[in-house]
Amino acid sequence: MNVRERFRPQPMGVNGTYTIRGTNVGGFLATVTGTLTLTDPDGTVLVNAVPVTAGVYTPLPFVFSTAQGAVVQLAGGAAGTLAI
Repeated sequence: MNVRERFRPQPMGVNGTYTIRGTNVGGFLATVTGTLTLTDPDGTVLVNAVPVTAGVYTPLPFVFSTAQGAVVQLAGGAAGTLAI
């Protein structure tokens, strides 16, 4: 059995915010070190200011309960590409 994961790249600028309109996220490839927070539509923090490091892929293998998705907030100068 072959398992394939496919995600769309979403560039994010320094300290950027992106609202995921869908049911899943794959991860984040940082180009600049900082932190990442992931919050669901109800305001529940799913990932709280986790450090992300330039050049390192951070897996975020989440499936959300609704298609309303979640909000990704970068801080501390972080930038990179979100896999959605």
